[in-house]
Amino acid sequence: MNDNKKPLFNSKTLKNGGYAVVLCVIALAAVVALNLFVSVLPTRYTNLDMTDNKVFSISDETEQMAAALTKDVTLYYLVQSGQGDVAVKQLLDKYAGLSSHIKVQEKDPVLYPTFAALYDASDAAVGSIIVDGGDRHSLVAASDLYTSDYDYTTYTSTTSFDGEAAITSAIISATSDSTIKYYYTAGHGELEISSTIISDLSRQNATTESLTLLTVDAVPDDAAALIINAPQTDLSSDEAALVTKYLENGGKLMAVTNYGEYSEAAMPNLAAVLKAYGMTAVDGVVIEGDSTRYMSGYPYYLLPKIASSEITDPLVNNGSYVLAPLAHGITIDDNLDSALLTTVLLSTTDGAYNKADAYSQTSIEKADGDLSGTFNVAVLSENSASNSAVVWLSTSGLLDEQTDTYVSGANSDFVLSALSYLAENEQGIAIYSKALTTATLTVPSGMASFWGGIYMFIVPIAMLVLGLIIWLTRRRR
Repeated sequence: MNDNKKPLFNSKTLKNGGYAVVLCVIALAAVVALNLFVSVLPTRYTNLDMTDNKVFSISDETEQMAAALTKDVTLYYLVQSGQGDVAVKQLLDKYAGLSSHIKVQEKDPVLYPTFAALYDASDAAVGSIIVDGGDRHSLVAASDLYTSDYDYTTYTSTTSFDGEAAITSAIISATSDSTIKYYYTAGHGELEISSTIISDLSRQNATTESLTLLTVDAVPDDAAALIINAPQTDLSSDEAALVTKYLENGGKLMAVTNYGEYSEAAMPNLAAVLKAYGMTAVDGVVIEGDSTRYMSGYPYYLLPKIASSEITDPLVNNGSYVLAPLAHGITIDDNLDSALLTTVLLSTTDGAYNKADAYSQTSIEKADGDLSGTFNVAVLSENSASNSAVVWLSTSGLLDEQTDTYVSGANSDFVLSALSYLAENEQGIAIYSKALTTATLTVPSGMASFWGGIYMFIVPIAMLVLGLIIWLTRRRR
């Protein structure tokens, strides 16, 4: 019997094997612990949004809203068990991670058929979201989570995800203690406020109501702002006096006028109200000379420059354009009252010119005698003595629903921002919908060949060499 035969297990083998087992157990435990830790983290830290336009990310405005919450809010997602929109579920998870005041629950309408009726939402479609703020509640309809915009210049339709704007607005509405009210004048042939703006105002917990100035002694005390939207006839002297008194008492006014209807001669009473705030109209239609600043083929459909201001900064930061068709100019007086501060919101380039008596012209080409230079088409004027303010828009096209579609809703966003500013409505935040377009990664053919060669040849060869080195090293031990 050979006494020199090595034992099957010696102390060195057992020691090395024991170390290996312990290391494997530690590594496995670390992996399990890491997974458990990651699983309890809020989804905003674990789900990375790699889309160009951050479709699945939460905006700063929503984060600020959530941080300011003092009331508990429950978001009930009406969806059958195991179903539902993945994008909506991920978004709701992000909301739940923003604040301890926000809770999310799924409610199966099949298992709980009468649940929605408790919130006056018995007709709510599957996929809708009920926001319960305790004393108040609001509904985000499934149809409000996505919007479709049709581009009439390219004849294409774009679907956008509007979930964040809809849910954040609903939370604001459900947790707010008061409602903002805007009044719009009637009796002078004014245009109706577009359904888009009415709907968006309701998202900001605001309502609108018609006001016939001839039937009241004063503008109601609960008016956050008064809107005069493209009147075809002038205010009476008594009506103008009511508006003036309202402004003297700290009121806010949005005045919208159109060339061909408004002028100092045609509407002296309204003109006097606006002149008191240092603004007068230029009689004519503004034509833009810079081809990058008007809609292709229509130099009177202006794409004005958007100045930086509290009203317009959301548009500037988003790279948006507004479209102002058939606008007239607004002149700011040189000798303003010391209490007045004016801010230009929208203006043309210095290559623009004015066509007086535009509707009887046979040509829109610049002619001798046409005023030229920069023209203002939207101006804010504030009176520090009375704490009043007037926003003057020189075309009703800024409130027109059809025109709004050409610029993906930027016109209504501008109007809503102006109204929120006038009403001093901090809840009037602007959150933009996010287009669900797929960005194509274009790789030049030369770069494709380069990286293809690396992954097909260099990497495999490097792995073979490394394996050979490790094998030889172990063999020499």
